[in-house]
Amino acid sequence: MKRILYLISLLTLLSLALPAGFISCEPEAKKNPKNHKVFTYEDFESVVNTIDRNYIDKNINKNRAFTDAAGFAVLSLPHPLYLYPESYFNEREKYEDKQDLMPGKTFKISPSDKFVLFDPDYDQVEKIQKEKLKKNENKKLSDEELKKLIEKEKLKKSIIAAKWEEVNFTKKDFDRVIAYVNDNLDKYKTPVLKGLVELESEFGEEGEEKKEFTMEQVFVSAANGYLNSLDPHSSVFLKDLWEESMAKISDGSFEGIGAVLSGGGSREVVVENPLEGSPALKAGIRSGDVILGVDGKSIKNQSLDKVVKKIKGEKNTKVVLTIRRKSNSGNIEIEVVRDKITIKNVSYHLLKENPQVGYIKLTGFVRTDGEEPADSLIEKGLRSLEEEAKTNGKELKAVVLDLRNNAGGYLDLAVDIADMFIEKGLIVSTRNPAVKGSDEQYAKEKDITNLPLVVLINARSASASEIVASAIQHHGRGLLLGERTFGKATVQKLSPLPGNSDYLLKFTNSRYYSPSGKTIQVVGVSPDIEVSEEADGTFPFRYREEDMWNHLPKIPYDGVVKSKFKIDAIKDYVKKNGKAEAFIKQHANDAIKPDYMLVRSVDYIEGMLNAK
Repeated sequence: MKRILYLISLLTLLSLALPAGFISCEPEAKKNPKNHKVFTYEDFESVVNTIDRNYIDKNINKNRAFTDAAGFAVLSLPHPLYLYPESYFNEREKYEDKQDLMPGKTFKISPSDKFVLFDPDYDQVEKIQKEKLKKNENKKLSDEELKKLIEKEKLKKSIIAAKWEEVNFTKKDFDRVIAYVNDNLDKYKTPVLKGLVELESEFGEEGEEKKEFTMEQVFVSAANGYLNSLDPHSSVFLKDLWEESMAKISDGSFEGIGAVLSGGGSREVVVENPLEGSPALKAGIRSGDVILGVDGKSIKNQSLDKVVKKIKGEKNTKVVLTIRRKSNSGNIEIEVVRDKITIKNVSYHLLKENPQVGYIKLTGFVRTDGEEPADSLIEKGLRSLEEEAKTNGKELKAVVLDLRNNAGGYLDLAVDIADMFIEKGLIVSTRNPAVKGSDEQYAKEKDITNLPLVVLINARSASASEIVASAIQHHGRGLLLGERTFGKATVQKLSPLPGNSDYLLKFTNSRYYSPSGKTIQVVGVSPDIEVSEEADGTFPFRYREEDMWNHLPKIPYDGVVKSKFKIDAIKDYVKKNGKAEAFIKQHANDAIKPDYMLVRSVDYIEGMLNAK
């Protein structure tokens, strides 16, 4: 198998790099005119032709693909348009809530068209949106509300898809839509969406440099619409963005305050955690702080990305955050001096709760030119932990491999890392409908340790993480703790776009299967013991593959994965001897909140080592 070309993840290309809302200073080479890359109609056709030859499904619904391509193209405009089947638009009040129906007007490119372009009245839409934001400010949806929202959106999309089948939208129709956009581009170049997300405030808003919008963005969006009609993991993007993404997830240094944020939009921006030793922590930022303003300007209703952009900056520069804290009667202002923040793909330490347990965290299955590969770093980390434990007068008793929030990466690296812990047997098999049989990968290298192993997983452990976790579980090599994983079992091929090496094309060309023969697609990997990562011990709704529109379906499997560990005995030990909940309660108000899943997992590790 060729290295570099095969990927088994990227939930969202740039979401892999850092935790959501991580404050850093990222390179902005894309602003440099010298780096401007051109994407043309011919490049769009190159995407279509490559998919025709190589996609996993040889029965592509071309009309549906060109429909989505046209829809994405008009929606990409600074003044977005919407493409609808006329029959759906005329009856949309049947399928959409009244408050979600945008005012506006429709028009046709040709009188005989069975589809319409919808141009919203954005002045009215903005007023409606403002009222909705005020009404729902900081409202957090319940699990049931989230599920209903997702199911409702799926139902709406399925109805629209059925209506499009009646329209019989073809490539000729797509070309006519693109020609209309090209002829009328100046008419739709004025941005209209800014006010829908960022509302005016008493602090005012900084102006931003406007970028020239061209047909290049339309063609890229059309290509991604075409790919999106196939599955949610195929896409085309600038090679520069890929390299930037890989640099972020690999070992690297960035400049910022070192904090993980959540929220944004209609919800408050909350500090999930300042990082250990970070400028944010040193300045007095605490977990749970609500950020109200940055440098004297309100961030109310701004997107999280926008807030992050305002807070990050160069080393030794200052940023002032306006904070609301539960323990304070009024708002406080905290000045933070930005510094260099080091992010590592592989990190490790001895657990404070039990210094005879080594902890290894893997952020992504990536290889970057000039960087040491993750498998090598993991082995180095383990040897370092063994030496540290000996220096402390005690040897390691167990190892934790943390794959939480690890969205995946390269298939061959997943095999290599699983092989480090599995003595013999099948690790994973991949199957491409165009190729007879399957490509099977077996353990062949000597294990790096025979110590008891625990693997931590959660809903954001995907693809490569799921391969490693399922193989370790199947062979009884380690105890899986945490939550059911994301459920992505498709393999993407990554290659330069034919005719335009400035862009990369990522498309699905096979599925992978666990050693049991079960595909993890949609169902994911279930832990041996469920362990919550919430303070209250609950398991709230998590967005997974099954919630994504147009995902590849699951394949039924009758087998049952049985744990090789004495689960009941481990649970009984924890029930009698567990210390996690008392620890969590004691440290509830720490500046850095406890890692709830890890703290609870220590009890189960003790149970694994001591249960009879």
